[in-house]
Amino acid sequence: MTPFLLFTLYAPLASWGEIAVGEARGSWDRPSRSAVLGLLAAAMGITRDEQDGHDALDEGYGLAVRLDSSGASRVDYHTAQTAAEAEIRKAFGKGRPQTRRALLSVAERQTIVSRREIREDALATVAAWRTREDARWPLEMLKQALERPVFTLYAGRKGNAFGLPLGPRIVDATTLAGAFAQRPVAPMEIDLEPLRPRTGRWGREIAHDPLPQGITSGLNHVRTETRRDTSPNRGRWQFAERVVTIGLLPEQVAP
Repeated sequence: MTPFLLFTLYAPLASWGEIAVGEARGSWDRPSRSAVLGLLAAAMGITRDEQDGHDALDEGYGLAVRLDSSGASRVDYHTAQTAAEAEIRKAFGKGRPQTRRALLSVAERQTIVSRREIREDALATVAAWRTREDARWPLEMLKQALERPVFTLYAGRKGNAFGLPLGPRIVDATTLAGAFAQRPVAPMEIDLEPLRPRTGRWGREIAHDPLPQGITSGLNHVRTETRRDTSPNRGRWQFAERVVTIGLLPEQVAP
C-alpha cells in the first residue's frame, strides 16, 4: 500500500496558467503542476523567494489531477499602465524595477489591454505522493497545512477564491486509480451536472507525473503530453517542460 494525499479544488472562478504570450493570458483546462505546488507552498508558509523550499516540493512529490469539470470558459479584459519594454531595459539593463512606482517613473506611461481566460465552476481532484523517502515533509504535515494554511489560498489569481474547503485526506491504495476511487467526483454541496462533458470522461480523466518504482497507475492509457508547467525558479517565474501521462479511470477499481 502507498499513501496518497487527496484534496479537492473547486472555485466559482479559476485560472490555471498556460503559457502567456503578449497580452493574451489563457487557462489550461486543469490545474498545472506549478499551480498545485504553489498552493502547497502557500499553505506551508513558503514565500516566493525561498527557492530551497520550492525545490524541496518540486523534487520530493509527485502529482496527479483528475479533471472532474474543466468549467465554462469566460474572457475578462484588463487595462493597465506601464512603460515601454525598451525604456525599461534602457533604465535597468538586465534587472527589473522592484516596485511599480519605479517602473512607471522610467518614461511616459502606456496603456495596454490584456485578454484573460477564466474557468467558471472548475472542479478537479488532486493526488500527491512522496517520490523519495527523504522528501522534506510527511504527507500528514502537508494535509495539516492545507487545513490551516499560512497564506490565503486562491485558484490561480488573488481574486479567485475557492468555493469549498479543500478537504485534504490521506488514503492508502495499491494503485493511483485505487486512490482516486476513494474520492467522490463532486462534493454534495455543489451541482455541476450542467457542466458535465459529453465525452463520457466525467470524473475519469487523470493526468499524472511519472510514478515511482513499485507504484502502478491502474489507468487505461490514453496519451502522453509535454507541458511547460513545472517551476525551477519561482522568483523569476521561469517554467520548465515535463512529461504528463493521461489515463482513464476504469469503471470498476480495486482500492
